[in-house]
Amino acid sequence: MNCIASAPALQPTWIAVNTHPNRERAAEQHLRNQGYVVYGPVIRKQTRHARRVSDVLRPLFPGYLFVRLTEAQSRWRPILSTVGVRSVVCARDAPCTLPAQFIDDLRARERDGVIARSASALQIGETVRVGRGAFDGLAGKIIDLAENDRLIVLMDFLNRPVRVKISGDLLSVV
Repeated sequence: MNCIASAPALQPTWIAVNTHPNRERAAEQHLRNQGYVVYGPVIRKQTRHARRVSDVLRPLFPGYLFVRLTEAQSRWRPILSTVGVRSVVCARDAPCTLPAQFIDDLRARERDGVIARSASALQIGETVRVGRGAFDGLAGKIIDLAENDRLIVLMDFLNRPVRVKISGDLLSVV
């Protein structure tokens, strides 16, 4: 991240805005109403409640939005008084900027407005072996995919089946 220098000619740049908890959508709408270009990437997550499973959209970066500033909008301080906004990510008295490539890369991963998760080489039903850690050498079967790129593996441990949530990078296909 770089910080905006107080220069008269400001190229279009992106800044990070910190929002109040669970107020990303409200802050985004109020910023758009003020004429700012706002980007709040979302991912699809599965939630379970009362034996019901549903897909919901959640922010990729909870509590943060990205706002594009142009020459016409070189004043960033009005963002601070926007409903739902807590602060602007700054270093000293200047907002820190993000490379446009970062935002472009995020947008390139979108499918129908939602950030697509990286495709895992491991699939449900495959038998895998743990390569290191507390379960080093144990084998199991992948039974589910969890959030944060973790897998749920069913292992035979102490003569009974045990569900273990483990990172995919610790596993290899048997």
